[in-house]
Amino acid sequence: METYLIYVVEDLVVTAVLAGIVYAYARSVWGRFGTRTVIVAAAAAGVFSLVMAYMKQNTAHIATGDWNLGIFGLSLVLCLLMLVCVIVVALQRRKAPVAGPTEGTAKVPQLVVLFSLAAFTLLRIFYKLPDVINYPANFGISTDNLISTDFAYRIVGWLFGIVLCVVVCVAVAKAFKALEGRHLGVATAIIVGIICFVQSMSLFQILIARRIITKGTVLYSIMFPLTSWVNNNAALFTLGVIVVTIVLAAIVIMLSLRDDEPYKNPAEHRKNKARWRNRRRWSICLIVCLVFSFITITVVKDYAFRGPEIAESEQCDIDEAGMHISLDQVDDGHLHRFTYETEAGYTTSTGYETQGGIGVRVIVIKKPNSNAYGVGLDACDICGTTGYYERDGQVVCSKCDVVMNINTIGFKGGCNPLVIDYDISDGSINIARETLLEYEKIPGSSW
Repeated sequence: METYLIYVVEDLVVTAVLAGIVYAYARSVWGRFGTRTVIVAAAAAGVFSLVMAYMKQNTAHIATGDWNLGIFGLSLVLCLLMLVCVIVVALQRRKAPVAGPTEGTAKVPQLVVLFSLAAFTLLRIFYKLPDVINYPANFGISTDNLISTDFAYRIVGWLFGIVLCVVVCVAVAKAFKALEGRHLGVATAIIVGIICFVQSMSLFQILIARRIITKGTVLYSIMFPLTSWVNNNAALFTLGVIVVTIVLAAIVIMLSLRDDEPYKNPAEHRKNKARWRNRRRWSICLIVCLVFSFITITVVKDYAFRGPEIAESEQCDIDEAGMHISLDQVDDGHLHRFTYETEAGYTTSTGYETQGGIGVRVIVIKKPNSNAYGVGLDACDICGTTGYYERDGQVVCSKCDVVMNINTIGFKGGCNPLVIDYDISDGSINIARETLLEYEKIPGSSW
């Protein structure tokens, strides 16, 4: 049950906060016109997501990477467009101040911001929702045992995750009625900025994986470690969105306790108190849901998905020439790991001066039905130095759980181990010292 609860919350909680705060901000600044625009965008996203979910599950016409590339790119353009419009509006107000933001709803830059926010929300829902819709198809339960405890647990976890995220979205929209447009505007900008930054890093990660950004360029040396860090610390950005939302909810709670809103008669006073009490309850509900969500995607996820430990490195001959791995030692068809500890003060042929004391890991496996060997670093371009392990005779990435084709180990591409030069002679796999030292520092590595 917890597996699909984690999947759904991880996919949708930030999207739920985004949809709720964009709705609240649109209502505060553009009134009914703004809320209708956001609702239409969200409804369109729901319809598109259903179609996409069906296409992904039943056809082979959907290239997810291409779609994600388009979604991330367009989202980045929308964010830049909103930033330009906000700057234009700020400059206009400095020259000719207006009474308030609601009086400028007819202005082109403000309308562009509204439609861009709605479109950004649409794209975010369209990016995340199809996979959530398709999760029940991945339960792995046949029609023979459809009515079973296992199926019930999984469907309950999936449904509970969806309900939780819907409650978060509604709670944001309901509780933040009490906030002024400028406060909502700042919070919306922060949340959209965080989401846009993470998606932009995913965009660059796709470009790196497809060799559009090539190794050895300045852009690669900057973006590879950055994208790897963002990918490895995604929970920090989710926490950022949650913290911003909780702070706003806490402000609403404090405002609800003041009881200083003017009233003409006792009936109106009771009405005001009831309205603030309702907002306070939604705020408390929101805080509880967000705290539970964050615990689910951190503590519970760590417990549920605790992966296998990387096996200890084996011994091999190491001398001034480099590393020498006996073929007899790796002739059983299983994955073997070896480590070369670098020394400090050596300048490689590329001009890199080694720091020393860093274990460069190498993996070796004999390929099935062959006398060839798959040799590579215990790291890849996409997931960094998280490493690989053997599971049921297969080589699996410890981070993304992708199963390697053993016959392709030693070749570039995808999540395959990074290629390292070696030769086979005198019954050993030999890797030169210079080659090993070159890999002491892989961008984004943490050997």
